[in-house]
Amino acid sequence: MAHPQIDQALDLLYSGDTAGAEVLLQEAGHGKLEPPAQLPALDQAAFFETLGGIKLSRQDGPGAEAAFRRMIELEEKGGADPSGHATSYAKLAEALLVADKHDESMAEFTKAITMKEAAGAEASSLLSLLYRYADTLFHKGKYKEAAAHFERAVHHAERGGADGATLANLAMYQAESLKHYAAPLFGSVRLQKQMQGKNVPPQVLLLEQQLEGQYKQAVGLYQKAADLAEKAGMSPEFKLAIARALGEMHNDAGRPVKAVMARKKVIELAEKLKMDPLELGFMYHGLGESCKSMENAAEAVDCYRKAIALKEKGKADAVSLGKSWYSLGDCLGETKKLDAALEAFVKARDLEDGSGATDENHKMRRKKYWGAVAIVLQATGKEAEAKEAQAKADAI
Repeated sequence: MAHPQIDQALDLLYSGDTAGAEVLLQEAGHGKLEPPAQLPALDQAAFFETLGGIKLSRQDGPGAEAAFRRMIELEEKGGADPSGHATSYAKLAEALLVADKHDESMAEFTKAITMKEAAGAEASSLLSLLYRYADTLFHKGKYKEAAAHFERAVHHAERGGADGATLANLAMYQAESLKHYAAPLFGSVRLQKQMQGKNVPPQVLLLEQQLEGQYKQAVGLYQKAADLAEKAGMSPEFKLAIARALGEMHNDAGRPVKAVMARKKVIELAEKLKMDPLELGFMYHGLGESCKSMENAAEAVDCYRKAIALKEKGKADAVSLGKSWYSLGDCLGETKKLDAALEAFVKARDLEDGSGATDENHKMRRKKYWGAVAIVLQATGKEAEAKEAQAKADAI
């Protein structure tokens, strides 16, 4: 680079010193955040790359977008390296994301990847871009697309001779994307089959078949991640995360036996690692769900009681505690322990009512908990109180 101050500013940016980088840009621009006159196009592009990076670090999406668009124009004018030019489109995509222009961001990420591949970029460079894109898709809730791009990332990582830890993470991310995509669909298929009985529509059966394939793929990826993690000597915490996700996958797919076995192993490992009580509480709650799916209400009750004790020790929020109390009451009701069930439902109701929650499911939980209280009151002969509780549920 012909301009030493811009060169140094770019180095400072990527070392994390954005304030120092901005000072050098102002010096280069004689007090302004503009490149010096008569500067070659690629040096001007480097100026705007630095400026865009500074604004992006400060979550100034529109400012970063403007700087990166100018950078791209100047790179085209100056004949930039094709692979580096593709990376510039990825930077623009990140700025658009911060500016809440999500559809435009996805388009620029796609363009960057296509350009990288056309340029025959090194596997490591393409891998980084694919990971960022897939991660963005995942956090946007586009799980199916995220899984496809994590799969591409795995391919390029293997082609580039990536280390075992990198491959283990990518395999797990791909599996997690499949899990998040399939989970609500598994539930939808089960519900429709219950409602339709023997007259299940062909499209539902086809979806079930497709989900079965994705379930098997995800399980294979989790196992691959576990094997790679073992060979790479990765931390027990990472191995625990894989095992925990696998248990969730079994549960989502309606494999309660496998889910119970996996979740018990996870808890055993977590207790050995002296995990945070709150996290253990969530794990016991999950195990309770799987035990209940196996129609083992008695064991589920034990799990939910442990979950509540651990959540209380870990200072869980009221909504989380309320969910465990409700699940406990549900299982106690199945075992005909109505007084204990009522106590649990009342706990859940009071926690939710006093939680101050603002999420979209808050009213639904309140309605459900009040309704559960009403049902048990009715079953125990407290008809007046039951009517009052049901009226409250209906009014929510």
